[in-house]
Parts: sequence; structure tokens; C-alpha cells
Amino acid sequence: MRSLTDFHLMMQYPSHTDKTISYLKRYLREFHEIKDVFLHFHTGEKGKKAAAEAHKNLWKEQSQASIADLTTSEKLKPCYADAFHRQELVGEILREGAHYNFPKIHLIFHYTEQIVKFGILGQFSTDIAEAMHKRFKDAYRHCNMVNATRQIITTYTRDHTFAMKDLTISAWTRIRKLEH
Repeated sequence: MRSLTDFHLMMQYPSHTDKTISYLKRYLREFHEIKDVFLHFHTGEKGKKAAAEAHKNLWKEQSQASIADLTTSEKLKPCYADAFHRQELVGEILREGAHYNFPKIHLIFHYTEQIVKFGILGQFSTDIAEAMHKRFKDAYRHCNMVNATRQIITTYTRDHTFAMKDLTISAWTRIRKLEH
């Protein structure tokens, strides 16, 4: 996480030198070397379902094993071993179902090349698009989820109309002040 955070903070610099580009490359290399730690948390739904199913099936198999003739302490040893085996199996399935093959992770590996070719990367910022969606998100949170699209459009239109009226009033106020 430190490598990605450092990379992100350095990407926001208003200009870059060869030294900062080398730092960016180093941060990405460090992330790439240790990113497998996070794969367990980035498993898709198919992988999670497969892991849960495998755990359930193995648990059934292990619980059907005959342990009737064993003492209590002897029964615990296979239980611990079986639990460990189930955890290993689930972990392996989760790792197999995980990957880093998605656009945002792939894109950051090309940033340093793009900086060298084109300069700073303001064009890759999502701040403007996110700001544009903010009003729609607010309108969605305020609707009652019944016919949500119509309510969102109505709320957005109303808010936009009031904002335009405020701008018109402030413009007329400035014009009147200039006339006097």
C-alpha cells in the first residue's frame, strides 16, 4: 500500500524530472513484487463460490470419516489437520480465481512512459467526471427508489434550474451595480 500511495502522491506533482520518474518506476516495481498479498481479497464471485463449495464438500468428506473408536484427544488431531487442509484448499482456490487484469492497474504501468512523451497526466484525472456525477448521486440518495430514474431527473432538473436562476440574479446584480 505504501508503494501505491507514494506513486499516487508523486503522480500529482505539477512537473516531473528524470529523478521523479525513476521513483515512480521503483514504486511500481515494489508494488508489482508484493501485489500477490492482495489477491486473496480480489477474488471474483465465481472464485468465492467455488471456494465455498470446495470447503463444504471437503468438510462433508472429512466429517464422514470413522472416528468412533478414538479418544477425545485423538479425535482432535484429525480435526485440526482437516481444518488446516480445508483452509489451504480454500486459499488456493481464491488465489487461482484472483487476478490483476483490470484496466486501472494496467493503466498505471504506462504512466511513466506517458509522462516522458506528453508531460504531466492531467488528462487521466477522473475528478471532473466524478464532480459531474455528484448531483446525480445526491439525487439518487434522496429518492425513494420507486421509479428512481424519473425522480433523479426531476431532482436534478430542479436543482439545475435553481442554480441557473441564482446565476442570472447575480449577473443582473452586477450589471445594475455597473450602471449606477
